Amino acid sequence: MELKKIKGQIYYIPNVVNIGCIVQGNDVILIDTGLEDAVGKKIINLLEKEGLDVKAVINTHSHADHFGGNAYIKEKTGAMIYAPAIEEAAIKYPYFEPMYLFSGANPVKELHNKFLMGKPSPVDYVIGSEEETLEILGLSLRVRSLPGHSMNQIGIEMDNVIFCGDVFVAEEILKKHKIPFNMDIQKHRDTLHWLKGTNYEWYIPSHSGPIQDVKEVVDINFQVLDEIDQCIGTLLAEPQTTEELVQHVCDAYEIHCTNLGQYYLFHTAIMAHISALSDQKKIRSQIENNRVYWVVS
Repeated sequence: MELKKIKGQIYYIPNVVNIGCIVQGNDVILIDTGLEDAVGKKIINLLEKEGLDVKAVINTHSHADHFGGNAYIKEKTGAMIYAPAIEEAAIKYPYFEPMYLFSGANPVKELHNKFLMGKPSPVDYVIGSEEETLEILGLSLRVRSLPGHSMNQIGIEMDNVIFCGDVFVAEEILKKHKIPFNMDIQKHRDTLHWLKGTNYEWYIPSHSGPIQDVKEVVDINFQVLDEIDQCIGTLLAEPQTTEELVQHVCDAYEIHCTNLGQYYLFHTAIMAHISALSDQKKIRSQIENNRVYWVVS
């Protein structure tokens, strides 16, 4: 791990999930904390070598790879933890993530893993949905609402730099994973439209390097969403059950699920597209013989 400067007081630590760092004197505000205790420990060790102390953590959203280091950092530093409303519930009670992936039922044990269920973390301050500014360590940080990937994801803005969580996915990652995980496709589209209209000096996403112009990558993300919708529409020329549709979409994208966690992430991502297409009245449901079928309207 290394601490890389963006500008002024703004740094980040490149990682599987990039860790944002805003420095005020010898104190640090972290943006997200990675997957687990081991990541939290590496963050603290790195910052201590730089003579820096963690005083606050802001989580962009409640997926396990973004808050899994919270508990360790809280225990070792006493840092105050901030999280958006709704997202804070899953940070405090990580059981919610595998539960909603498993249709709200008690999730099977295979879904009880660190990738879907981070270590429980306290949340000291819940960021309200209408809250636009956080005052921390004498700094004024702008809160940006970025829903869609998760229910109430946020970005953090300072000095014309935005830490933007998982609002977009880099092209090389899209090529690898093919179907990006989003919970609400229409809100995600709205967020991408907003982001494309901004002109920050730097955008720091969670899963790729900082960039200065997001227009091209946002267009690529739109293209992927459109292609998934088109794939579903083509497949539904004949009615299909939900399970059949998930299977056939994965087949079309040459995705081969090898474990339940992977399957239910793709299942939920495809269901988000089904929901959006249904809301737009492009597809509709019908129930026959106790099975739900989907068909083009």
